[in-house]
Amino acid sequence: MKRIIVGDDGSEFARKALEKAIEFAKKEDMEVVVVYAIEEFCPIGVTELDCNVVKEIQMKEAKNIIDRALKRIKDAGVSGRDVIKVGRPSDVIIEAAKKENAEMIVVASHGKHGIKRMALGSVTARVVEYSPIPVFVMK
Repeated sequence: MKRIIVGDDGSEFARKALEKAIEFAKKEDMEVVVVYAIEEFCPIGVTELDCNVVKEIQMKEAKNIIDRALKRIKDAGVSGRDVIKVGRPSDVIIEAAKKENAEMIVVASHGKHGIKRMALGSVTARVVEYSPIPVFVMK
């Protein structure tokens, strides 16, 4: 089955990208793979215990966002599943696309961190630059 990758960070922009991925999937009979990247975060001087608490919180957030996305995909009558990985978001998205032999990546123009660049969010810009497959950027 053909696959389409969509990055999801829980933002309104990502929700629009998910809707576009679902639209493509319906037209082309594709499976939607929702990708969520958990960025490593453990400031210097913070105990390992505190860092583990942060990771647990990040994982709960990831699961909530992914569960909402998968419900939306299922409600639309499309096949879908998820990938949650720790790492730089752009790298995680591109790695998932390669591993899944995806046909396309759909990403939002900006994510939950707001506008970091004038034209595109920094994650989106990296995905567009380094992706080996077509990338659809949803505004």
